[in-house]
Order: sequence, then structure tokens, then C-alpha cells
Amino acid sequence: MKLPKEMQKKQNSKPRRPTKVKSRSGQQFGSRAMRRKMQQQGIDMDQIEATRVVIEGPEKTLVINQPEVVLMKQMGQEIYQVIGDAEEYSPEEVQVAEGEKIEEHEDLSYEEEEELKPTITENDIMLVAAQANVEKAEAEAVLRECEGDIAKAIVFLKNR
Repeated sequence: MKLPKEMQKKQNSKPRRPTKVKSRSGQQFGSRAMRRKMQQQGIDMDQIEATRVVIEGPEKTLVINQPEVVLMKQMGQEIYQVIGDAEEYSPEEVQVAEGEKIEEHEDLSYEEEEELKPTITENDIMLVAAQANVEKAEAEAVLRECEGDIAKAIVFLKNR
């Protein structure tokens, strides 16, 4: 339906206000427009939480700490995009560093084993003795056998 000429002129004479466009230094992963375009092309994107990426080559090794990793899936293929500052190492340096880290982890696991030994308190002994209707000495012996597990000790004493 065609409008009368008087109304057409009024519409044309309205000033058009330009919309302000924000200028960005770079696209963000969560950009709605980017996600829409990728979806139209059949690309799925997921962000991966990573603390370190290591790329090993025959002549050098690249280590990227605190990277931003994006997984893009398109037509059955996976594309990993890694963003971050890379540190370059020779293969010998990486082997020495990994050896040091392994030794550190062995020391830590030994210390953790020592800390994991349960400490049996007087309150634990009294609780087991009261729940199982036994004497404190017997409750303490069973608690030591059960490695400080109160529930296991109570069930053991009730079921014997």
C-alpha cells in the first residue's frame, strides 16, 4: 500500500541518527556476533581451562604458561587455538626440568603419607565407646585397627 505524498515527505525528512559503534582492540571469545557467524558455518567453539601447554619439537620445545585455549569443531575435525606467551627451551633443558619436578612430587607424596596418619583424640575414643557400649581401652584398640575411622570402628564393635 502506497502512502500519500504528504506522509512520504514527512518520513524522508526525519533526521537519521547515527548509532555509536564501540571500537574494540580485538574480538572476545564471548562475542555474540562471532558466535552467530561461527554457528552459521557449522563451527562449535568451547573454551578449555588449561594451566600450561607444551609443544615439543625435535630442535626446541615451547612452553606456554596460563594460555587461553579454544577448541573449534568443524566437520568432524578439531582445531585447537592457543593464545599466550611462549617460552622456548632446548630438549635438554626440558628433560632436566621434568626430572626436578618428578623428584619434588615424590618428596611431596612422602610428606603427605606421613600427614595422613590419623590422630585419635580422647573425644573419638569416648564417642566410639559410648556408641558401641564398650570400655575406652577396647574402643581405642579398635580405632587404631580401623586407622581412626570412627564409623568403621563403631560398626565393627556392634557387629562382633
